[in-house]
Amino acid sequence: MAADRFVMPLRMNEGFDEQALLTLEEEIDCCGTAWKAADHVPKRAALILAELHPAIEACAWLYEGDMRQRIQEAGVMVSEAVIAALDRAPS
Repeated sequence: MAADRFVMPLRMNEGFDEQALLTLEEEIDCCGTAWKAADHVPKRAALILAELHPAIEACAWLYEGDMRQRIQEAGVMVSEAVIAALDRAPS
């Protein structure tokens, strides 16, 4: 899962994977596109998406300085991608 490929290395203090972040954002966008024609957002997907920003934010505190700030910014970017995807979903 794209979320794990980005968050797990952060959590394990292995650093920031820019490509994994881009993949995660692309996957979130694909979900939003798929949900546009769906009757609802799958519950499991909604739970995963709701936990992404807090999980990334928690990982940021394992790092210092510019890296911490970059991770926090990535969390905000992911959160914005989730909001955009959900805005396309049925209400």
